[in-house]
Amino acid sequence: MKQSKRMSLIETCLNTGAGFGISLLAQWYFLPLLGVTISFHQNFLFAIIMTVVSICRGFILRRVFEALQIRVSMPASILAIAAERRRQIDVEGWTAEHDDEHEPGIIGIAGAAYAMAARYRYQGVQQINPPGCWPWSNDWWKPQDNRRDLVRAGALIAAELDRMDRDRKRKHNVVRA
Repeated sequence: MKQSKRMSLIETCLNTGAGFGISLLAQWYFLPLLGVTISFHQNFLFAIIMTVVSICRGFILRRVFEALQIRVSMPASILAIAAERRRQIDVEGWTAEHDDEHEPGIIGIAGAAYAMAARYRYQGVQQINPPGCWPWSNDWWKPQDNRRDLVRAGALIAAELDRMDRDRKRKHNVVRA
Protein backbone atom coordinates (compact mmCIF):
# COMPACT_ATOMS: atom_id res chain seq x y z
CA MET A 1 0.00 0.00 0.00
CA LYS A 2 1.30 3.43 -0.91
CA GLN A 3 2.27 5.72 1.95
CA SER A 4 0.94 9.29 1.78
CA LYS A 5 3.29 12.27 1.93
CA ARG A 6 1.76 13.24 5.27
CA MET A 7 2.43 9.80 6.77
CA SER A 8 5.98 9.85 5.35
CA LEU A 9 6.56 13.16 7.11
CA ILE A 10 5.04 11.95 10.42
CA GLU A 11 7.10 8.75 10.37
CA THR A 12 10.25 10.71 9.54
CA CYS A 13 9.60 13.27 12.32
CA LEU A 14 8.99 10.61 14.96
CA ASN A 15 12.03 8.63 13.91
CA THR A 16 14.19 11.73 13.82
CA GLY A 17 12.80 13.04 17.12
CA ALA A 18 14.06 9.90 18.79
CA GLY A 19 17.36 10.43 17.01
CA PHE A 20 17.51 14.00 18.37
CA GLY A 21 17.48 12.79 21.96
CA ILE A 22 20.05 10.11 21.25
CA SER A 23 22.24 12.61 19.40
CA LEU A 24 22.06 15.13 22.23
CA LEU A 25 23.11 12.52 24.78
CA ALA A 26 25.79 11.03 22.53
CA GLN A 27 27.35 14.42 21.83
CA TRP A 28 27.29 15.31 25.53
CA TYR A 29 29.05 12.04 26.38
CA PHE A 30 31.46 11.47 23.46
CA LEU A 31 32.63 14.95 22.47
CA PRO A 32 34.53 15.49 25.75
CA LEU A 33 36.13 12.06 25.27
CA LEU A 34 37.40 13.32 21.90
CA GLY A 35 38.74 16.51 23.45
CA VAL A 36 35.95 18.76 22.16
CA THR A 37 34.39 20.99 24.76
CA ILE A 38 31.13 22.78 23.95
CA SER A 39 28.44 24.29 26.11
CA PHE A 40 25.05 22.65 26.51
CA HIS A 41 23.54 25.51 24.46
CA GLN A 42 25.95 24.81 21.57
CA ASN A 43 25.31 21.08 21.87
CA PHE A 44 21.54 21.67 21.79
CA LEU A 45 21.73 23.99 18.73
CA PHE A 46 23.95 21.54 16.87
CA ALA A 47 21.56 18.68 17.66
CA ILE A 48 18.64 20.78 16.32
CA ILE A 49 20.52 21.59 13.11
CA MET A 50 21.37 17.93 12.55
CA THR A 51 17.79 16.93 13.34
CA VAL A 52 16.40 19.27 10.66
CA VAL A 53 18.96 17.93 8.19
CA SER A 54 17.97 14.38 9.16
CA ILE A 55 14.24 15.07 8.73
CA CYS A 56 14.84 16.50 5.26
CA ARG A 57 17.10 13.59 4.31
CA GLY A 58 14.68 10.99 5.61
CA PHE A 59 11.66 12.58 3.97
CA ILE A 60 13.36 12.97 0.59
CA LEU A 61 14.73 9.42 0.63
CA ARG A 62 11.33 8.01 1.68
CA ARG A 63 9.61 9.82 -1.20
CA VAL A 64 12.30 8.70 -3.69
CA PHE A 65 11.96 5.07 -2.60
CA GLU A 66 8.16 5.36 -2.67
CA ALA A 67 8.33 6.72 -6.23
CA LEU A 68 10.74 3.99 -7.38
CA GLN A 69 8.61 1.07 -6.20
CA ILE A 70 7.17 -0.91 -9.04
CA ARG A 71 3.43 -0.81 -8.77
CA VAL A 72 0.99 -3.37 -10.05
CA SER A 73 -2.41 -1.85 -10.48
CA MET A 74 -5.25 -3.76 -8.88
CA PRO A 75 -7.99 -4.98 -11.18
CA ALA A 76 -11.42 -3.45 -10.65
CA SER A 77 -12.72 -6.82 -9.45
CA ILE A 78 -10.24 -7.00 -6.55
CA LEU A 79 -10.96 -3.39 -5.59
CA ALA A 80 -14.71 -4.12 -5.70
CA ILE A 81 -14.27 -7.16 -3.43
CA ALA A 82 -12.21 -5.11 -0.96
CA ALA A 83 -14.81 -2.32 -1.01
CA GLU A 84 -17.61 -4.84 -0.42
CA ARG A 85 -15.74 -6.38 2.51
CA ARG A 86 -15.26 -2.91 3.97
CA ARG A 87 -19.01 -2.24 3.46
CA GLN A 88 -19.87 -5.50 5.22
CA ILE A 89 -17.84 -4.39 8.22
CA ASP A 90 -18.76 -0.68 8.31
CA VAL A 91 -22.41 -0.82 7.24
CA GLU A 92 -23.59 -4.31 8.14
CA GLY A 93 -21.44 -4.61 11.27
CA TRP A 94 -19.98 -7.99 10.31
CA THR A 95 -16.75 -7.42 12.24
CA ALA A 96 -13.95 -9.88 12.88
CA GLU A 97 -15.46 -10.60 16.29
CA HIS A 98 -18.83 -11.37 14.70
CA ASP A 99 -17.23 -13.56 12.04
CA ASP A 100 -15.30 -15.51 14.67
CA GLU A 101 -18.59 -16.60 16.23
CA HIS A 102 -19.41 -18.64 13.10
CA GLU A 103 -18.53 -22.27 12.70
CA PRO A 104 -15.43 -22.72 10.52
CA GLY A 105 -16.26 -22.68 6.80
CA ILE A 106 -19.78 -21.24 7.11
CA ILE A 107 -18.93 -17.78 5.78
CA GLY A 108 -17.09 -19.37 2.84
CA ILE A 109 -20.13 -21.53 2.09
CA ALA A 110 -22.26 -18.37 1.98
CA GLY A 111 -19.79 -16.97 -0.54
CA ALA A 112 -20.06 -20.16 -2.58
CA ALA A 113 -23.86 -19.81 -2.60
CA TYR A 114 -23.60 -16.35 -4.18
CA ALA A 115 -21.13 -17.70 -6.76
CA MET A 116 -23.56 -20.52 -7.52
CA ALA A 117 -26.40 -18.02 -8.00
CA ALA A 118 -24.32 -16.22 -10.63
CA ARG A 119 -23.62 -19.54 -12.35
CA TYR A 120 -27.32 -20.45 -12.38
CA ARG A 121 -28.11 -17.08 -13.96
CA TYR A 122 -25.50 -17.73 -16.67
CA GLN A 123 -27.40 -20.94 -17.41
CA GLY A 124 -30.66 -18.98 -17.64
CA VAL A 125 -32.04 -20.22 -14.32
CA GLN A 126 -33.54 -17.49 -12.14
CA GLN A 127 -33.31 -18.55 -8.57
CA ILE A 128 -35.65 -16.98 -6.04
CA ASN A 129 -34.54 -19.10 -3.10
CA PRO A 130 -30.91 -19.55 -2.12
CA PRO A 131 -29.01 -22.70 -3.07
CA GLY A 132 -29.34 -25.57 -0.60
CA CYS A 133 -25.90 -24.84 0.86
CA TRP A 134 -26.96 -21.34 2.03
CA PRO A 135 -26.17 -21.45 5.76
CA TRP A 136 -28.51 -18.76 7.07
CA SER A 137 -32.13 -17.69 6.99
CA ASN A 138 -33.59 -16.95 3.57
CA ASP A 139 -34.18 -13.39 4.81
CA TRP A 140 -30.44 -12.78 4.46
CA TRP A 141 -30.33 -14.00 0.86
CA LYS A 142 -30.10 -10.89 -1.34
CA PRO A 143 -28.95 -11.77 -4.86
CA GLN A 144 -28.75 -8.96 -7.42
CA ASP A 145 -26.85 -9.55 -10.66
CA ASN A 146 -23.92 -11.73 -11.68
CA ARG A 147 -21.17 -9.21 -11.03
CA ARG A 148 -22.59 -8.01 -7.72
CA ASP A 149 -23.16 -11.58 -6.54
CA LEU A 150 -19.61 -12.60 -7.48
CA VAL A 151 -18.21 -9.55 -5.69
CA ARG A 152 -20.25 -10.48 -2.62
CA ALA A 153 -19.01 -14.07 -2.93
CA GLY A 154 -15.41 -12.86 -3.06
CA ALA A 155 -15.88 -10.64 0.00
CA LEU A 156 -17.46 -13.46 1.98
CA ILE A 157 -14.65 -15.82 1.02
CA ALA A 158 -12.12 -13.15 2.04
CA ALA A 159 -13.93 -12.86 5.39
CA GLU A 160 -13.68 -16.64 5.81
CA LEU A 161 -9.96 -16.54 5.01
CA ASP A 162 -9.46 -13.79 7.59
CA ARG A 163 -11.43 -15.81 10.15
CA MET A 164 -9.33 -18.88 9.36
CA ASP A 165 -6.08 -16.90 9.73
CA ARG A 166 -7.17 -15.51 13.10
CA ASP A 167 -8.14 -19.00 14.24
CA ARG A 168 -4.80 -20.40 13.10
CA LYS A 169 -2.96 -17.60 14.91
CA ARG A 170 -4.91 -18.24 18.12
CA LYS A 171 -4.13 -21.96 17.96
CA HIS A 172 -0.47 -21.21 17.25
CA ASN A 173 -0.28 -18.85 20.23
CA VAL A 174 -1.90 -21.47 22.51
CA VAL A 175 0.61 -24.11 21.42
CA ARG A 176 3.53 -21.71 22.07
CA ALA A 177 2.22 -20.67 25.50
